[in-house]
Amino acid sequence: MRTLRTLALTGLTLSTPAWAGDFVDTRLSFAFADDNVFANAGETTPNSPTARFGGGLQNTQFYDNFNTRFSGFETLSNIVLYKRMPAFFEGLTTEAALTVLMLERPSGGIDLRDNSSYIRLHYRPAGWGENEGLSLTGFPVSADRFRLGYAYRISWGGSGIFTTRATAAGVPGARLQLTRDRWYAYAGAKTALVLNDLIKEQETLYGFMAGAGWDVLDTLRVEAGGGYFQKGIVPGLAALGVEAPVNSAGVSAQAVYHVGVPVGTSIDFRLYKNDPEMYQRFFSPEQYPGGLSYTASLEGSYLVQTLSDPDVFGRTVPQEAKAVALQARAKWNYWRFHALGLYRDLSFIQFEVPGLPPFNDFPKGTEVKPEMFFAVGADYHIPALHFTPGFIFGVQQPSSFRSPDPLFGGNNPPPGLTGTRTVVVRDVNVLSILPTTCGDDNAICRADPIISAKGTFRWDLSESVSAVGEIYYTYDRNRTTFRDDVFGVAQPSFEDPHALGFNTLLQARF
Repeated sequence: MRTLRTLALTGLTLSTPAWAGDFVDTRLSFAFADDNVFANAGETTPNSPTARFGGGLQNTQFYDNFNTRFSGFETLSNIVLYKRMPAFFEGLTTEAALTVLMLERPSGGIDLRDNSSYIRLHYRPAGWGENEGLSLTGFPVSADRFRLGYAYRISWGGSGIFTTRATAAGVPGARLQLTRDRWYAYAGAKTALVLNDLIKEQETLYGFMAGAGWDVLDTLRVEAGGGYFQKGIVPGLAALGVEAPVNSAGVSAQAVYHVGVPVGTSIDFRLYKNDPEMYQRFFSPEQYPGGLSYTASLEGSYLVQTLSDPDVFGRTVPQEAKAVALQARAKWNYWRFHALGLYRDLSFIQFEVPGLPPFNDFPKGTEVKPEMFFAVGADYHIPALHFTPGFIFGVQQPSSFRSPDPLFGGNNPPPGLTGTRTVVVRDVNVLSILPTTCGDDNAICRADPIISAKGTFRWDLSESVSAVGEIYYTYDRNRTTFRDDVFGVAQPSFEDPHALGFNTLLQARF
């Protein structure tokens, strides 16, 4: 079957059926899961129904999916119509790919969206290597896969950099890249149409990006990139007749040390094409050649953007944002080990919103705490059974803030939101509001560390179908929901910090 598919993809057969050539990275996931067996429907926030078929982000942990935007429970495919041809001019090659992400909703409906379709011109001078040359890539609809940063969780500069108000009109762009044997350099730009709330018309916003990478040694690569983006004006101030521009800029860099394995890239950064190399990269089984191989990377980003000053009317102030990620992976015979560390301050988490509340800096006197976590794990492959059990353990200090004044509920907040409170920010706009006081001594509530442990297994039934199982325990003292007090007023109250969940999946990829 592998030989037939490879022949079809390379065009050596008389026909090229759609199943082999036009659908790339297809994933079907059949799940039976429960994110918390200790809770029933209506007892927690977010709601936790009992065990059911299906799953989603609620069934994942803070260390999961670090290098992808998907939860792993989706059923999806990428429809790719790809063409590559030599040009009429020596050394020039043309290629184009229409890439559409087909994502199934739980209701059975299907969402179709552009997945960075592109047109590419590649020029390779005589005497240059196979992978060297000068290329110009145009993204007619969405340049989201053209991003800054290296780990997907802390990447930036995608379509959302212009805020969600730009995505309806699309965010096209272009990239010019020079690639040599041991280094590369690129420059590019994006544009977006966003409503100017002052003149009530759409205006063009611009973004510019540039970066480079260098293999200093066969085992060491260093990379860096930066960008500048316009984000329009502050809507709240525009309604009052004040024009306050919001602009952002930043830099990212990483160093990767690798022995025995190539430098990898998140699949959500790569451009889709339906050729044999893509098939092999997506679906070839994990290789265990024996001996020791490993890779370690350290990445950091420093960003800044202008936001409305909540303490001085009509003024904007710069807000800094920082993130650091450490990743390490090692393989020794049939063992695999991995470690992951992350630091993200709250400004970085909310950078694309932008701010919290949107378009606003934090008021003076706000206590802001960053997100930090560290996770380690290992698994062991049993080749005779095609079975791989493993475990992961992680500790997270979630991001939080405590403002001197209420930030939610408007000028006349409900009783449950009055006063100063600690707010835990788990991810972009995912908040848990803590009660005003905690414990017998009525101390101020603070965000507590979260502990998570997970046991896993993967059983490969064939080259395309696998059974996956996970059982995980989480201790999280920051879980809250709103319940009525003795006066009938809804107030934040703590939930049971213990949660035990499981995921069982039957997954097919082809």
